[in-house]
Amino acid sequence: MFEHYEGLAGPGLPSRPDVLWPIASISKLHAVAAILALVERGEISLDVRVCDVLPAYVGDGKEEMRLRHLLTHTGGMIAESPNMERHLVAQAPLATLVEEMMAAPLRFRPGTSAAYADFHTLLAGQVVATATEIPFAQLVHDLVLAPMGLVDTFFPTPAEHDARTATIRGPLADGTAGAMYNSRHARGLPHAAFAVTASARDMVRFLSHFAPGGPRILSEATVRAMTTNQTGLTAFGSFPGILAYEQVGPRPWGYGFALQTRATPGIFSERASFSAFGHGGASGCEAFVDPEHDVTIVVATNTHIRIGADAWFARLHALTNAMMIEATSVS
Repeated sequence: MFEHYEGLAGPGLPSRPDVLWPIASISKLHAVAAILALVERGEISLDVRVCDVLPAYVGDGKEEMRLRHLLTHTGGMIAESPNMERHLVAQAPLATLVEEMMAAPLRFRPGTSAAYADFHTLLAGQVVATATEIPFAQLVHDLVLAPMGLVDTFFPTPAEHDARTATIRGPLADGTAGAMYNSRHARGLPHAAFAVTASARDMVRFLSHFAPGGPRILSEATVRAMTTNQTGLTAFGSFPGILAYEQVGPRPWGYGFALQTRATPGIFSERASFSAFGHGGASGCEAFVDPEHDVTIVVATNTHIRIGADAWFARLHALTNAMMIEATSVS
């Protein structure tokens, strides 16, 4: 395994193996893994209707929403709270975000198209927490973090680890007491879509459980379902570019994992194969497995996509492309 640490993760905090990185939307993979562990145990079904667990989630076609739609971003929910920055500044509790999510209208009928959304994962977490009567953060710890031996991965992050947690440049509510990823409020918010922090090594350990020949806490059948297309939709016919996650329309997606395919190339690296799967995080992270090349790559930085998407993607892809070239070079 090759490791390299460079620069500062935050003021006075050198980038090093014990740094915890706010991995933003990569957190969705931990959330989905926990949910599928419950599915394997027969405690919930991917076909359960959300309204059967949360009776208030009705109207506007919401009655058709099933758990599988949420895990494949085919539910039609809006991306996230339009008031997220205001909520962070006010240090609003998770219950406020959940209430807003429950009332938000759908963009399209569940299952008819695809649109990436934090709300999908947040709602999925609420469904299984309600069904099991166990807080979602505890489910993630008990079903994923502990069995995988991820001792440097937290959801949410306890205050005792703030000193070794990276500071993100340019997040929502930057400079306030509710700053995304940087404040005690945000780090303690158990939001299923973005609240995990992890060391780079733990991110590699996590991905190893989905790589060919790696350790497993989930069955091979579940791992295959997570890492292959489960949307039932015909993929884009054009290059999605940097809008890969934002674009609305048919696209391939596994349960949790984004997929780099012939229809959606270059999402992780232009040098990776069309069998690669992984996820990115707006905090400046990228994590993926390329089973064709037998390579797992994790990049953790501390610059948010809000600085400018073009520069942000160019920076990450320069790193992932260089790492792919190094990993696949013949010595």
